[in-house]
Amino acid sequence: MDRRPPMGSRTGYRLVKVGEMLLALAEAELGRIGLKPKHVHVMESLLAYDGLSQQDVSRMLGIDPNVLVGVIDDLEARGFAERRRNPEDRRRHLVHVTDAGREAVETSRRILGDAEDAFFRVLTDDETAVLRTASDKLLTAHRAGWVPDKN
Repeated sequence: MDRRPPMGSRTGYRLVKVGEMLLALAEAELGRIGLKPKHVHVMESLLAYDGLSQQDVSRMLGIDPNVLVGVIDDLEARGFAERRRNPEDRRRHLVHVTDAGREAVETSRRILGDAEDAFFRVLTDDETAVLRTASDKLLTAHRAGWVPDKN
């Protein structure tokens, strides 16, 4: 008997379940090289926007500052990132990805790309394009800080 969850007809529920599946896939694949999705997310952001402070990264990614400190500590311990004093404000540090971190990001891009290709293989190219367009539209419309109107 095929029993589906009662909420299975809700689009939001389905998106959450797909997201959970993709997160589990990313965790498993990155775990093979000793990384977590948060490590890669932070390093990718640092590479895209050079010279960010921990506070900048925390706000941009919506990661609790205390959690982010642990992620950056992990990255530093592995030699993937380093904190440097901000020359414009000596009280603050900027976080930079090291050469070893860049290599780890390149490896993770390949691993995650292959895993995503396999996951989405059940969709046609047109279906994948529709999914990207729709998800981009939703993400753009409802960026961090969006709270549903409760009226």
